[in-house]
Amino acid sequence: MFVFLTACRNEARILPEFFEEFQQMIRRAALAGRTRLYVVDDLSTDRSVELLEEFQRSAIDIEVHIIRVPTNLGNQGALFFGLVQVQLEPGDTLITFDCDGEDDVAAIPSILELAAANPGKVVVIERGRRTESALFKLSFSCYKRIFRVLTRQKVIPNNFLLMPGSFAGTLQRSPLAAVHFAYAALKLHPQYVATVRDRRRRYGGQTSQNGFMLVSHGLVGLMVFFEVVVAKIFMLLFLLGGIAVGLVGCGVIMPASWLNAHRIVFWGIAFSFVIAVWLLGLLLSAAFALIFRLITFTLARAAAERLTESTLRG
Repeated sequence: MFVFLTACRNEARILPEFFEEFQQMIRRAALAGRTRLYVVDDLSTDRSVELLEEFQRSAIDIEVHIIRVPTNLGNQGALFFGLVQVQLEPGDTLITFDCDGEDDVAAIPSILELAAANPGKVVVIERGRRTESALFKLSFSCYKRIFRVLTRQKVIPNNFLLMPGSFAGTLQRSPLAAVHFAYAALKLHPQYVATVRDRRRRYGGQTSQNGFMLVSHGLVGLMVFFEVVVAKIFMLLFLLGGIAVGLVGCGVIMPASWLNAHRIVFWGIAFSFVIAVWLLGLLLSAAFALIFRLITFTLARAAAERLTESTLRG
């Protein structure tokens, strides 16, 4: 069975286009009758649920399931909330993706072919060319370099993943998947094959994300690899502290008449201080973001379990 998992929030404007493209892909890949689609509704306030229910009733040769969350969990938390409830057998194939069009649904048949050529491996899809502004591309390029240096990871995955059912069962037990779905999968060190697919324009042409959401997402992603990231940041802080102490010592023993040398020492100390403050701020921001998201997801999941128990008793 081919199991698809996605999440949405207030996507009524684009869901019809997604449904149409998804059905076309299923027919083209000859997956009719072997497909289950799970859509997690992340507490939508528009007509998203109504459209999902209409598609559930009208879908042909596709088994559609709608999962409702008790509170808004964000895209990562919603995906993990859904994953925990998905019914999977070891021989199933799970494909996770964003349904806003930026993950190329039309590319799924070629990804299935790659998975068939690499049985038992996770297929990690990295995003290639992007359609965002030059400033965003530059910022993301900087983030990728920081991520690779601090985490020692060679690939930067996103929600577009294919995994065997056996590995998906392991990911279901990883709480870090609630804060960054793809990075948590990578942290489990699966055997994987990576491929690149360009990021398309969103259905309708407008993204729902803003700069703040992207920065928060990136910070949380770093802390998924907290063992390595924290150690590296502290090593850099100690190195910068040593450099600053050495520069202070040089400034003390230098003759007062060496004005240019004193200026160089001063700016060296100032630069070391600024970088140290930036690294410490990065560490604290990432840690607090991770803790906050974990607490939010844990409370929401506990509320959902209590609601389910209350419903069963009633």
